[in-house]
Amino acid sequence: MRTVVRSPGVTIAAILREAPLLLLISTALSADLDFGYTPTLGPGEKPALYVTPRRPVKLLQVACDPGGSWSKSGVAGGQKLTFELKTSGTTSECTVLAEFDDGYVDETVIPLEWQAGGSLSVDLSKASADIEAHTLTVRVTGAVDRAEIVAYGAGKSELDRAIVDVGEGPGSITLPWAGDPAEVVLLDVKLENSTAWAGFTFSPWFLDVPHDDVLFATDSDVIDPDQEWKLEQTLADLNQVLEKYGEVVPVKLYIAGCTDTVGDGASNRDLSRRRAKAIAKWLRSHGYSEPIYYHGFGEGLLAIQTGDGVDEASNRRALYLVGAAPPPAGSGIPSVSWTAL
Repeated sequence: MRTVVRSPGVTIAAILREAPLLLLISTALSADLDFGYTPTLGPGEKPALYVTPRRPVKLLQVACDPGGSWSKSGVAGGQKLTFELKTSGTTSECTVLAEFDDGYVDETVIPLEWQAGGSLSVDLSKASADIEAHTLTVRVTGAVDRAEIVAYGAGKSELDRAIVDVGEGPGSITLPWAGDPAEVVLLDVKLENSTAWAGFTFSPWFLDVPHDDVLFATDSDVIDPDQEWKLEQTLADLNQVLEKYGEVVPVKLYIAGCTDTVGDGASNRDLSRRRAKAIAKWLRSHGYSEPIYYHGFGEGLLAIQTGDGVDEASNRRALYLVGAAPPPAGSGIPSVSWTAL
């Protein structure tokens, strides 16, 4: 005798919607077999069908499309069997054929449906903010339905709060900012889907600190004593920045050395790097204790565009940039590998 039980109008996923794992489906599908599976998978968990015969089975055959096929002999009553599906999808149809010791044959068709869940994480290692586009890009491990974004300003005052639909992920997702980009110091973000959420903070903030440029002798990185008053004023300005923003984000200083177009490009990059480092060392030796990074851009960051070999004083300069991270896209500063002092 062969009994085929199908339930085309109801999937096990619908029956198990409220339970992470349930094995009592016999009354709906089979009087002699209990079935179950996990409709919401945890991190690293594979989809699987669980079959438990209520009485001894001579031969049990399982075929899942997609997922694989299996055959088991001599299965004891009450013995739970696990069949792990080999598929990257989220649905499968499994046919279970059981031949019992008394010759009775039961064939049951089981539609399965599952989803990844229970975990959503954010990779901030390559996070970036675009100042001009007013966006933030991060990578996530799962789908994101919506995001709540809170923008904070100086003193961690709340500037704006927004809930936006996302509909992206896994992979790279792009979120709009809340608040005025000129005032936002810190973004507090909560990402959600139907089963999980993840939160993180990110600072797109940076400042170009106004200052008087140190004048160096030709081809020299030595700071003359008559130039130190300029750095003393810069140090006072940096300490004011720390007082205003230091409790909101970890403030880091980035010093960018620049030259005009006179001379060899490689030599100019080296000279601008040495001058930026000299300024960084002076600030450190005079009490600035926060992280300092420097880079020599040489002719690569001209204030005034000129041809080659042009002696332009405005291009012989250094930039003092502060932020929780290197200057973001849209700031006008190229992405480089900054050197820590």
